[in-house]
Formats: sequence, C-alpha cells, structure tokens
Amino acid sequence: VVATSTLDTLSFCCMLVFEMCVGMYFPIMGTMKGVIVPEDKRAAIYNLFRIPLNFIVLFSLLTDLKPEQSFALCCIMMLVATIMQFQLMKRRLNSGELQGIITKKQQNQQQKEEDADESEKPLIEKEEV
Repeated sequence: VVATSTLDTLSFCCMLVFEMCVGMYFPIMGTMKGVIVPEDKRAAIYNLFRIPLNFIVLFSLLTDLKPEQSFALCCIMMLVATIMQFQLMKRRLNSGELQGIITKKQQNQQQKEEDADESEKPLIEKEEV
C-alpha cells in the first residue's frame, strides 16, 4: 500500500522507517554473528553470506523495476528476514544457548565488581595502618 502511495509525506516517512531498520540491522547482526559464528570459520561463512546478496544486487540492477516494485521487494525481503530471525531466536532460547550467554555475562560482571572491590580494599587497609 505504501509503495504505491502518491503521498510524498507518507513515502518519506516510510523511507525513514526503512532506513532506521537497516541502520539497526548492522550492529545487531554484527553482535549476533560474533556470538553465533565460530571464530575459526568466520571468514568462510561470511563469504557464503555474500553469494545471495550478490544475486539480489544483480537481480535489481538487471531488471527494470519501478521504484514502487523495488520498494515492495525490499519490504518482502525484510519481512522474510525478520520472520527467520525470530525463528532463530526462538530456537536458541529453547536450546538454552542464549541463557548460557546471559549467565556468562552476569558472571563476568560479578567478577569485575569483585575485582574492583578487592582492588579498593588494600588502599583502605594501608591508610588505617
């Protein structure tokens, strides 16, 4: 509906929402890929991700799509990506993998706080002596 709208304000607002989603995508995916993809296989897996991306770019350059069609196609691809992301998140939550990551982060934070407390203790003891 938005892609076929003739209202400039509506199209502009939708473009801003789309750009915001794309802007949030890169930091989020960078974080997730860093957690999910093993370090030693990271380069090979990232290169495999580039293959479908190159096909999408070639498709958009070689076809004569109208801007409305191109926008609708981008929206469909983003919707499919969102659905797949939720499926991945649900699988990871069910497997307990994310629970372990959260627990590790909490343990690391507690360890940092304990280390900070221990580093302050000798200073206090020296002043009392």
